[in-house]
Amino acid sequence: AKIFPMNQKHKAANKKEFCAPIKDQSEIENLAFYEHQVYGHAFNGNIGAPVHEKLRNGAKVLEFGTGIWTIEVADEYPNSKFYAIDFTAKNSIENIKFINYDIHQKLPFPDNEFDYIFSRNKTSFFSKDIFQRCLFEVLRVLKPGGWLEVGLTFRNNEFVPGPALTRLDNAYALWHKRYGFNPDLILNLEDHLKMIGKTESISSQTLHFAVGNDHFGEFSYEIFLYHIRLLKEAFAPIMGISFEEYDHFVGEIENEMNERLGEIIYRHKKVLARKKDMGIIKDA
Repeated sequence: AKIFPMNQKHKAANKKEFCAPIKDQSEIENLAFYEHQVYGHAFNGNIGAPVHEKLRNGAKVLEFGTGIWTIEVADEYPNSKFYAIDFTAKNSIENIKFINYDIHQKLPFPDNEFDYIFSRNKTSFFSKDIFQRCLFEVLRVLKPGGWLEVGLTFRNNEFVPGPALTRLDNAYALWHKRYGFNPDLILNLEDHLKMIGKTESISSQTLHFAVGNDHFGEFSYEIFLYHIRLLKEAFAPIMGISFEEYDHFVGEIENEMNERLGEIIYRHKKVLARKKDMGIIKDA
């Protein structure tokens, strides 16, 4: 997968504001664009489920995420119809339809509608109730025999952070607590799927990459710092510091990371599951 330079900005449809610590929508799009590249490079492609032939012949696909994945994959599979939720756009583009969606409501689709549903790094900003409701809704609109693919990125818990990164972790924890979010729910997605009992062939793959260790690691390092800088408006008040002090804090993080390049390990994980042919999913 091609890695674009950090100064290249992503151009996409205008997204509705989502409850996330970064409020600038253009910056959210840029960050999602960079993270999309990293994930695709890590797994050597955008699709992990065995759906390539179905997509070539024509399938119905739903992305529960940023929409960037849809824009790229839809171009590769023109015979398939793609829907990207949590997006607003004036017009649909070719074989893509953007859907403005409220996560507190049912998905605006009938039961058993999609052959393939994809999501990545979306549920970190969900409470437990919202997470469970969305998971039931996703399974409701997935066809029997259809595939669900969920991707996520997280830091290796074995890494012991220094003072600056510890302060950052604490700020994240306070922010999640303030809004009632539970970022750890998605880490145990396989268990949630087994408990619901509507899917089979559940599998996962996790890849480990060191930040700053090589060209790919350097790109990941730049994305991480870019992300941290964008958190200033949300995290400075939580940390009880000024914006100027936050800028200095980012410098401390950068110094700390430079001293430990290769030690910070991020995990890129994908979970696959196929919906059983066993009736209609009930509403959550």
